[in-house]
Amino acid sequence: MKMYNSPSEVTGEYRDMLLRLMTRQFYAETATAEVFGRSIGCAPTLREKLMAAEFAEEEAEHSGRLCRIYEDLGVDPEVVFQGRPAAAKFWDLDLDNWIHIAVFNFTVDRAGSHQIMEYRDSSYRPWAEQMDAVLEDEEGHYGNGVENLREFAANKAQFKEFQEVYYKMLPVTIKRAFGRPTGADNDYCVKVGLKGHTTEQVVNRYLEEMVGFMKECGLKFPPLAAFDAIGAEILPSTREILLSNQA
Repeated sequence: MKMYNSPSEVTGEYRDMLLRLMTRQFYAETATAEVFGRSIGCAPTLREKLMAAEFAEEEAEHSGRLCRIYEDLGVDPEVVFQGRPAAAKFWDLDLDNWIHIAVFNFTVDRAGSHQIMEYRDSSYRPWAEQMDAVLEDEEGHYGNGVENLREFAANKAQFKEFQEVYYKMLPVTIKRAFGRPTGADNDYCVKVGLKGHTTEQVVNRYLEEMVGFMKECGLKFPPLAAFDAIGAEILPSTREILLSNQA
């Protein structure tokens, strides 16, 4: 497989697809930075406020890494950023509600990590070489997300609300963070090494990782109708995982 080591080497369809994948990540990183920044105000404890501030700084740093790659490719990151919806709309959550933030931390942030696992081995080396440091930060975010899940599971009333928010947020995450699981674009990305696995494989890996923590706490996957309602395309193998942990 050919490796690309500089911006001058990428042209045509490869460049177009690289920029599309980078933009998906850039939207997610910048929107997530805003979510964590806003969550400082509604975090219930000093510890959580300090962690939210730390996570916001890390997501902003991740966004800065992508800005530099864009600039090397001759693309203005500000122009790319202006095409992104507001963070609350992008992730469909209430930025002033701590339960929404806790569900976001467990659900959305980890979805990004599974994409980054693909990008760190990308055939575009300037992008891939930035991803190990990004993934290291994301691992810490997910650990906090699991901790939040366990804390909410200890309170029956709060956990009921956590479950309801999760029912709404996971389908949006699957659609926003991963995109369509089939199609020529997906096949092309794997063929040229922009990522190593199909979207179906990445989504399934993400869900299978979550299941252990969910079963421990009694959290259930949303009904399949919730995915269908927003047009999140779910393949049979993914539906099987979702059905394995239903209410």
